[in-house]
Amino acid sequence: MGGMSFDAAAIIQQEADRFAAALVAADPEQRVPTCPDWNAADLLWHLTEVHEFWSAVLATGATTDEEVQPLEEGVAPRPKDPDALPERRAAATAALLEQLAARADEEPAWFWYAAERTVGAVRRMQTHEATIHRVDAELTAGHPVTPIDAEVAAAGLQHVLRVMWPASIEWIPDWATLRPVAAVEVRPQGGGDRLLGISRWSGTRPRDGKEFDAPVGRLVEDPAEAEGLPRATVSGSALALDLWAWGREAALDHLGGRSEKVAIHGDPAAIDQLSALVAEGHD
Repeated sequence: MGGMSFDAAAIIQQEADRFAAALVAADPEQRVPTCPDWNAADLLWHLTEVHEFWSAVLATGATTDEEVQPLEEGVAPRPKDPDALPERRAAATAALLEQLAARADEEPAWFWYAAERTVGAVRRMQTHEATIHRVDAELTAGHPVTPIDAEVAAAGLQHVLRVMWPASIEWIPDWATLRPVAAVEVRPQGGGDRLLGISRWSGTRPRDGKEFDAPVGRLVEDPAEAEGLPRATVSGSALALDLWAWGREAALDHLGGRSEKVAIHGDPAAIDQLSALVAEGHD
């Protein structure tokens, strides 16, 4: 993936500040509607530990799973005093931005998708993580959702299509089988149509007999690969498709002063597979 046409550092800072401002105004026990297992304090802690972890990855120069493991195990515990969280979040964001500013996109860095182990992958992921969790925070606080900049939204959609969904294919175990089940045309307003292939991996885990059956998606460059599959089309603005792809379509009903929607048409079987893919979630 190429570089971004916007200032990622400015977006991360802006969205992290909006995120924190919304949560400070919310009841710490308020449930997060888009991540129902979390309350407002959990959400604030999540972005804090994410920024701490990725700043540590960059600061140590980690590039392998073995180098990252002690970083995951060495995360400082969540403070018991909830009033200490906002200050720690601000420090974590500052540390992350300092590390990103010191490194070029092409430099190697560990990332959970082996095909994308560069500083640029970390920069892109943290741009969209801060943006999407800011949406979560505004919904939690009952605030109107601030629209995402069109260029950021377009990049966020591409990140899901090129990184978030295909990464799951790397984690399919050797004992599983993979079968194509649907093809979906993704049509953002203004162009940039892409063809998404959806497959399902399934099988029985040898050690305990547990059954698995889950969807994965990847972009298809050769249309011939999708011939004969149930087909659907999803369209909308970059903003609408970005929120939809990240599992935040409900936020479209809470945009301040805007009306946006995602339109999905086609074979019901393909629509069902697409819904299952989106439902996998990206907390």
